[in-house]
Amino acid sequence: MSFRPTALRGTSLGLFAVGLLTPSSFAEEAAPHMFLRKAIGFTDAQIATVDQGQVATRQFASADKADVAAFGAVRVAVPKEAYLRQLQDVVAFKRTPSMLEIGRFSPVPTVADVAGLSLDDGDFEAARKCRPGACNLKLARTAIERMHAEIAWDKPDARVRATALMRQMVVEYLAAYMQGGTAAMATYYDKEEPLAAPAEFSKLLQASPYLIEYAPDFHAYVDQYPHGSLAGVEDVFYWAKDKTGPKATISVFHLSVWRDSEDSKRVVIASKQIYASHYIRVGLDLTALVDAQDGGFYLMDLFRGRIDPPGGMLAGVVLGKIRGSIESSLGENLASAKTKLEAR
Repeated sequence: MSFRPTALRGTSLGLFAVGLLTPSSFAEEAAPHMFLRKAIGFTDAQIATVDQGQVATRQFASADKADVAAFGAVRVAVPKEAYLRQLQDVVAFKRTPSMLEIGRFSPVPTVADVAGLSLDDGDFEAARKCRPGACNLKLARTAIERMHAEIAWDKPDARVRATALMRQMVVEYLAAYMQGGTAAMATYYDKEEPLAAPAEFSKLLQASPYLIEYAPDFHAYVDQYPHGSLAGVEDVFYWAKDKTGPKATISVFHLSVWRDSEDSKRVVIASKQIYASHYIRVGLDLTALVDAQDGGFYLMDLFRGRIDPPGGMLAGVVLGKIRGSIESSLGENLASAKTKLEAR
């Protein structure tokens, strides 16, 4: 079964809110199955796979080549409170085989928080050659200018200085976001046309009706952070370097965990990928923890992002590989979460 582009932007993913997560929708045991079948397009075999404790995933098509989305689900044989407890140690919980480095930021981020972040050979060379409009790293113009003003690339300590500057810029980027929110995200000058991350995230959030319909207050919180408050929300910030694609990607995440104070059954987790050194312009990952009738819970994860669409004669092939990589990464994360939860 294929999804039409319009379905991705409206009805189908909108059901992530109104069809899956509305508490009244779980009056019958078959409600999660109905959602997986009708809203996501899972086959009976895939639903059986989920019920057997194995991960099932699928991609969603879109007419916009920059727009990518994937969904995954698995049934976990422990109460959902176990997930929330383990998520408090985000570094341990988010670590997977493809995760090369990861760390959590302090409430006031410092360079010490990213002491474990290294710069790969490819990124070091990209930084050395980087110019506004032609750069193999996603950087703001000021960051590119600092790379050349503060580093003598012909000196023996260039690698150490480049790594230190990258760490400093990651911290400054997050600090600006924590103070100014989405509007403070960078404009990247890696391509000929500058790309404003705030506008990209606005497109992403506007194309996510499921969050608006299901939890308008939480949607407003995610959209307007830090200019607002919401009872039951806990915010966590962390960085990671993972290798789910050809290049290791340095990313910064804002994780918001919300439990509805008026209905404890409603638990939604939003993860904003507010910076990525490669591939992803912006990303939004939504996780729902849905109680199963006879114990345990369904762990359901929906990721959508804005990417740099490939060009050239093989653009379609490359785009397919990118979407496949996102889907497989999502599946790997779900399998890792299930294993860690049930092991304890």
